[in-house]
Amino acid sequence: MVEFELILIIILSGISIFMFLKFYTLKINIENHIKENEKEIRKDAINRSGRVLSGKILEKLIPFLSRFNHDPQDVRWIGDPIDLIVFDGYSKNQKKDINGITFIEVKSGESKLKSGQIKIRDVIEKGKVKFEEFRI
Repeated sequence: MVEFELILIIILSGISIFMFLKFYTLKINIENHIKENEKEIRKDAINRSGRVLSGKILEKLIPFLSRFNHDPQDVRWIGDPIDLIVFDGYSKNQKKDINGITFIEVKSGESKLKSGQIKIRDVIEKGKVKFEEFRI
């Protein structure tokens, strides 16, 4: 019985040493990869951050483009999950008459609606939109 326990201890010790060496090797490889690619990783992060920031700024300027079909004074910027809500006619009619409400998501290039935005669009198109007054 003692021989069996000794063999079991030796096997488990071998497995433990093997796992430790594999883990340590993997850790070293990851650290080397990060060191080798750190400049590129940082550059990519800065570029992504810049695109997001410039996109947010451009979204706020969209209502002032000549091809934008709404009065900029009727636009309210939301940002997330939908960029803009337009209360058509709100400013011209001195807040007495609104011709419609339009939800606008600004996209550029090949970018597409996110799944949550698609669901919002579908709910709006099905007419499942309501007004709620909350009193405190």
